[in-house]
Amino acid sequence: MLQINNLHVSVGDKPILKGLTLDVPAGEVHAVMGPNGAGKSTLGYALSGRPGYEATEGSVDWDGRDLLALEPAERAAAGVFLSFQYPIEIPGVPALTFVRTALNAQKRARGEEEVSAPVFMKLVKAAATALKMDFDML
Repeated sequence: MLQINNLHVSVGDKPILKGLTLDVPAGEVHAVMGPNGAGKSTLGYALSGRPGYEATEGSVDWDGRDLLALEPAERAAAGVFLSFQYPIEIPGVPALTFVRTALNAQKRARGEEEVSAPVFMKLVKAAATALKMDFDML
């Protein structure tokens, strides 16, 4: 699903990533770990298309598409975006409403039918049950 081959990324004149190669097959989860300054954030920013993070060499294939040729909005619609460990709370907007809005934005971009609030809540409850999570924690 994700194939990174010899990726070089610079920020301004400073090269940060120098020849990263990584394959993540569909269905697998990989963690990118390392000390501060190792390039973890740079990799995320480059894959998501953040301005100022330029891929100067190499290729990134995402599910058969040239990820580096896509605009950031196209990457997000394809499922490539950054999610923060401690997201900023938006007063008055429940987290699940935010997640459903993001899901529906992706569905619209793919020409799929949006998920209604009741259907979304059923899906969330089923997932929470399968994961043995307390639904009230969501």
